[in-house]
Amino acid sequence: MSPSILQVNYTFSGTRADYEAANLPYTDLIAETPGMRWKVWLMDEARHEGGGIYLFEDAGAVQAFLDGPIVAAVASDPSLSNLSVKHFEALEPHSFVTRGLPKSPRTFGDMAAEAMAAVPVIAPVEAQRRLKADPHTLVIDVRDAADIAATGTVPGALNISYGALTYQADHQLPEAWRAPQLADHDRPIITTCILGPLGALGGKLLHDMGFTDVAILDGGVQSWIETGLPVSRN
Repeated sequence: MSPSILQVNYTFSGTRADYEAANLPYTDLIAETPGMRWKVWLMDEARHEGGGIYLFEDAGAVQAFLDGPIVAAVASDPSLSNLSVKHFEALEPHSFVTRGLPKSPRTFGDMAAEAMAAVPVIAPVEAQRRLKADPHTLVIDVRDAADIAATGTVPGALNISYGALTYQADHQLPEAWRAPQLADHDRPIITTCILGPLGALGGKLLHDMGFTDVAILDGGVQSWIETGLPVSRN
């Protein structure tokens, strides 16, 4: 869900000092509102206009606040008039750039989705076809060895864990650190794991490091098995 902006404005009677004193008890209550990230209090003394701009986690938190006692108290306050309440959806990508919102933490799922959008994803039958058509095609299973031993993997696959792949594919590092199977940036490569997401990250890593012919095995080794293709348990 996208963050939501609530803008509240009203006209107040009396002096600025009276207005500030009347609102002071509400500051702690509003600060404890569930789902609210922040509020900026607004004041135009010349026009006797006050209010605030709020940032909420989502539209549900906004609605809960609007249905709560604070807004009801504002609406029934005889010293306030011309109440205006406006609810907006925050445009996150634009607001990140203009520093209106903090950048949301990226999740494993986010990174896997980005990888699958950047690198071709192929079905197991297509992967098998490529392996038969070009034996030079390299399958890399980026899981830890113990995980591969428990489930098996694509026959002939090379096991380089994702952590090790970060340096074994780096042609700028000393040769002793690198995997000889990755000496050619143009070698056809298919990356995989058990279900696909970690293999996708491996494929994106190789793509970003200059490998030109990388694909991700859709659904990983589990999909390969369910398709009925042979599995190596060595």
